[in-house]
Amino acid sequence: MRTLFVGLLVLLCAAQTFTQPGVPRNVEFALTRIEQALRAGYPASIEDMIQSGITMRLGDSLYQSISSMAAVNHLKEFFANKDSIEFRFGLPGEGTMTYSSDGKRESVLVDVWLRRDHGEIMVYALNMSNYPVATVFFNIHPDKSKKEK
Repeated sequence: MRTLFVGLLVLLCAAQTFTQPGVPRNVEFALTRIEQALRAGYPASIEDMIQSGITMRLGDSLYQSISSMAAVNHLKEFFANKDSIEFRFGLPGEGTMTYSSDGKRESVLVDVWLRRDHGEIMVYALNMSNYPVATVFFNIHPDKSKKEK
């Protein structure tokens, strides 16, 4: 049984590898625009890519189903006190941002979820925090969950 399962898993992975040879050109362009906006700390340059109803986590703050204008305002507030920013995507849609603020140097993980909407690539979720990706959009603060145990 285990051998059959491993064999099916290998076939499935091989099939997925050949059906997705690379990131589509329009997705790559969208990720490049997002990367440049985050590196510059200027989210207004990607305002047209942020759709209403976006869910985002910025640090410990969770914003669910907010308008695109509110999302851009929250992103501007997030970048307001950052002195220097370094950002680069590793895998498509996943990266690390390192910035200095008030003399401290900090790093934060960045995850961007994209969706095609009427032929356009849009950002529908954003995570700029060190929360694990699996729990990023749950309204739970990590310190509170440890205290409850």
